[in-house]
Amino acid sequence: MRALLLLALLASPAGALEWTPIFGVQALGGVHFFRGEKGSLSGNADAVFAPAIKWDEKWSFLPSARSSYEGTRRVTDVLGTATPAQERMEHKAAFRAVWADPASRWRLKPGLSYKLSFLRETFDESWGGGLFDERLWTIGGEAEFLTREPHSLRASLDWFDATYPNYTSLESQAALQFEGRPLARELVGDMVLDRSGARLGAAFDMPAGERVRLDAGMSTVWSRYGSQKVVNEGGQFDAVGREDFLTSISLAARMPHEWNADLRALGSLTFGAGVLSSNQNGYDATRGKFLPKFYDYREYSLTPAVKLLVGPDRAPVSVDLAVGWRRRAYTGRRAQDASGAYSGGPLTTTEWTVAGTLTYPIVKRFSLVFTLERASASSNQRFERYYRYAYEATSALAGFRWDW
Repeated sequence: MRALLLLALLASPAGALEWTPIFGVQALGGVHFFRGEKGSLSGNADAVFAPAIKWDEKWSFLPSARSSYEGTRRVTDVLGTATPAQERMEHKAAFRAVWADPASRWRLKPGLSYKLSFLRETFDESWGGGLFDERLWTIGGEAEFLTREPHSLRASLDWFDATYPNYTSLESQAALQFEGRPLARELVGDMVLDRSGARLGAAFDMPAGERVRLDAGMSTVWSRYGSQKVVNEGGQFDAVGREDFLTSISLAARMPHEWNADLRALGSLTFGAGVLSSNQNGYDATRGKFLPKFYDYREYSLTPAVKLLVGPDRAPVSVDLAVGWRRRAYTGRRAQDASGAYSGGPLTTTEWTVAGTLTYPIVKRFSLVFTLERASASSNQRFERYYRYAYEATSALAGFRWDW
């Protein structure tokens, strides 16, 4: 990214470039509670640098760099199962070029990015040594057609490659488990989580009446796991490799409202749905049970939210409130009771989140930030020896945000 930016600077005439730096930092600290455990001090931090560079009337460049740290404990879906994480850290660098001819209604946006993700499952685990640390390359682009300013139709195509350099399954480290039978056949060995694939997306936004705006999007992600073979009914590997298709849609309605010059609001309602289809099966060696279509699921979500703005346009006090609901049902995976016996019904999970954020400007570009978030997940899965499906987490954080 730096090399491309340097070439653009050297190739352009002196004084031709228009440079608009954008920089922001947010740091929060406070107390965090997870599943009834004693509260612990924790915090989140985020920093982004994203200058906008206009080369000429048609071309602009948007390099960016972002780092984030999340110290509040979360449950992350890494293997198609719920894995608790103590801490998470991400670093991402991206570069996007934008072609926008003033005489055309088309906008073309090629780009690439690289992201490093670090996940610590326990506090004694060192950064960079996590089992699920990820390296993600993405390259692709978007074509946008302006229908009526500022609304548009958009189509995108991206290729990605994800690797987990530290991953070696626990089963691979101790190959004999439960009377000599492996615990999870599909996860045996190195590089079985590494995958590559493509994402195809389409989206549009449009007005609906005088004040309501509608946003809609759909995407399909195809993933191929080069080193992970499909498990058959005998608990052995077939020659074919694992492939997943994840299809997602989102629909959102947004409506602003203004009571007076010093009191405004923006309400929204967002609906999401997703379907994952995989040719991978599961095999429970402890019970000799074959679990076809182990990773397939259907998911729905609904999020109403409102943003209140109090005070002048240039530096208002803002209050963000949101309630989220998400339900996932695995079509092939069966729920288990506390002893591990299968109940016969499909495994389901339901998650509720309630979040509020107060942003209070102090001086130019500097604001105090207060957040309160509560998440609660429930499931009909009672067997949680290896993975966690039901939990409660509460965070109360305070800090600052600085924007440039």
